[in-house]
Amino acid sequence: MNEERNSTIGQELQQARLDKGLSLDDIQQSTKIQKRYLAAIESGQFDQLPGAFYERAFVRQYATAVGLDAVAFMKKYENEEETPAEPDLSAARVDADNVTRTGMHQPEETVADKTRNMMPKIIIGVVIIAIIAIIWAVISSFAGSAKEESKQQSNVSVSTSKVVEKSSSKSSKTTASSVKSDKSSSKTASAKSSSEKKPAKAGKIDLGTGEVSGAAINYGSVKVPNKAVKMQLKAVDGSSWMQVSDASGKVLWNGTVEDKDTQEVEIPETATGVVVSIGNALATQVSLNNQKVDLQSQNASVWRLGMTFTR
Repeated sequence: MNEERNSTIGQELQQARLDKGLSLDDIQQSTKIQKRYLAAIESGQFDQLPGAFYERAFVRQYATAVGLDAVAFMKKYENEEETPAEPDLSAARVDADNVTRTGMHQPEETVADKTRNMMPKIIIGVVIIAIIAIIWAVISSFAGSAKEESKQQSNVSVSTSKVVEKSSSKSSKTTASSVKSDKSSSKTASAKSSSEKKPAKAGKIDLGTGEVSGAAINYGSVKVPNKAVKMQLKAVDGSSWMQVSDASGKVLWNGTVEDKDTQEVEIPETATGVVVSIGNALATQVSLNNQKVDLQSQNASVWRLGMTFTR
């Protein structure tokens, strides 16, 4: 945003606040934006804000807090020649005073650092795979033993029926009925054994339990199928600015979802997790393979969703 337009925006927001009889402390309480950022917006000093993404998010929240139509207000001052910088919400946090703050710029991680950070996840993944393999081996062994035992019981029943037929012709009808009953039981046992060996339906998502920390929620063990999955980003009450990155920091999608629209983002099979940065969480709904994810944003607009995948 250029300086002249910034000054005009600040003056209009300040006048709207004064008309409402509100102080900067009141605006800070309702928007959770630091008072010094609010003062910078009113004075048109947008260079004191954390970045271009926060300029749009903070101005929108301020406009809503003073009773203005935020969508119309943003379109009024929109400049198509400017492209907002990609948001970096990785260091955003909510301190003890319930105010959103951003962290300092962090140096880019080296390959060694990334490898070191990924090691715990790799170890956990190997342990989980080993446990699953052991459980599968035990189940397969149990199913095989049950099938063998059923076969032996069937052979004993047939042998017994032959002995009875030779020793007494009078009881042939009873023996035949017993053989039929034994064969029916054997078939039922085999059918049950086969049904036990059928694997669970593939492709289902298990989100697990999300843990809220500051201005973020993290799902630490999301079970996904061993293939690419799709994430749906829907704006349910106003437009929303979002960015989706994988666990390595690669941006999969970044942009604005307009009101009532849905953006679908494909997450590759190789991704071990995702991070979703949201600029208007109150108006946003996130789903994974059409299964709704509970953001638990606690009335905070700027929000971060983290997911770690297990396959």
